[in-house]
Amino acid sequence: MRPLFSAICAAVVSSVFAAHAEQANGFAVRNVRVFDGEKTIARANVVVVDGRIVSVGPDAAIPAGLRIIGGAGETLLPGLIDSHVHVFPGAQKDALRFGVTTELDMFDMAREFPKWKAQRESLAKTDEADTWAAGLGVTVKGGAPIQSAPPDFKVPVLESEAGAKAFVDARVAEGSDYIKIFIENLSEYHSSRSLPTLTRGEVCALIKAAHEDGKMTIVHAQAEWAAREAIDCGTDGLAHIFPDKIAGADFIALAKARHIFVETTDAVWAGASGLDLAQKLAADARVAPYLSGAQKDTLLGADKKAVPEFFPNALANTRALHEAGVPLLAGTDAPNPATAHGVSLHEELQIFVQAGFTPEEALHAATALPDEVFHLGDRGHVRAGDRADLLLVAGDPTTNISDTLSIDRVWKNGYPVDRSPPKPQADAR
Repeated sequence: MRPLFSAICAAVVSSVFAAHAEQANGFAVRNVRVFDGEKTIARANVVVVDGRIVSVGPDAAIPAGLRIIGGAGETLLPGLIDSHVHVFPGAQKDALRFGVTTELDMFDMAREFPKWKAQRESLAKTDEADTWAAGLGVTVKGGAPIQSAPPDFKVPVLESEAGAKAFVDARVAEGSDYIKIFIENLSEYHSSRSLPTLTRGEVCALIKAAHEDGKMTIVHAQAEWAAREAIDCGTDGLAHIFPDKIAGADFIALAKARHIFVETTDAVWAGASGLDLAQKLAADARVAPYLSGAQKDTLLGADKKAVPEFFPNALANTRALHEAGVPLLAGTDAPNPATAHGVSLHEELQIFVQAGFTPEEALHAATALPDEVFHLGDRGHVRAGDRADLLLVAGDPTTNISDTLSIDRVWKNGYPVDRSPPKPQADAR
């Protein structure tokens, strides 16, 4: 009976794999270098069935009939995660074309929480990056980022410290995945101009309320004093590396002792300093054919007044925090001037290496680390059981980080992504 039972099992397994092989979201990449989110595997087979990775390893068996892609000379990466963006219509499509399969929004007016949550829990075919979102951030009347909004622009604002819990509860009820808080008086930009901003008491009350609701807080603090205030009040993370000054040893020690994380957004500070990194990125032959009109507009945009010291300060702070062991997550703040969804994350990784990260450490900051910090689940890694959000590039970005731009293929939920940019509106048919 045993030989007959074994034969039956083999036939069943063979038929199951044959069925999988016919599906559009199943394939194998053979003999490919793999960065799995944590480390590099010199050579492996990666097998995907029904949109999920089922095996990874040098001897991983490839079922008969499964579509095979040769990986010699290439590197397979987890789909990238941009930990700081602001979404708008078309943004998630722009991101996906450049291998960014997940975006963490840090303030938006769309608040399409049901749609975004359903998409990121599904393995269906999609042409958009998955989205986690803060929705509306917490600010005051006339404060950042709504200081220039027209009078009829209706956004809830915090009126008092006593209203902090109700304000946070309302954001959670809407569907916010975490709470974004703004501490901004423009002091790092304009010595003679100021904005109204949250008081220290309000910041502390908001953070307390968010934690009571089981939500993390991320604080927009673009000046050292604001970052220190946020940490003192118990924030989980900072939305930016501050560029107004070089952090002292006491600040670095405070950040490390309080176990915060920081979303870097150094690409923004490069643009704000008047550097041409974004222009060079837009002209790169690996980039230019895949840019949408929206990406070109924001990537080639520029701040009205350059502040040359911003980028050197931000770079020094990135280096110091990294050397101290403070977790730094790669984020771009797209679509602010000199950034664009998707493509600017590759620039951010290059800046990380400039700041002293190894290429593997930089890749970790855009894959497994944000998955861990934000508890995203089945992404950020190339490992059995995770969804097949994958990026295949020519070359070896674990030694030359610029190779992340040499994109061969992108998969979302195991389905190949069409990298063709949208046609200009006038030419669309």
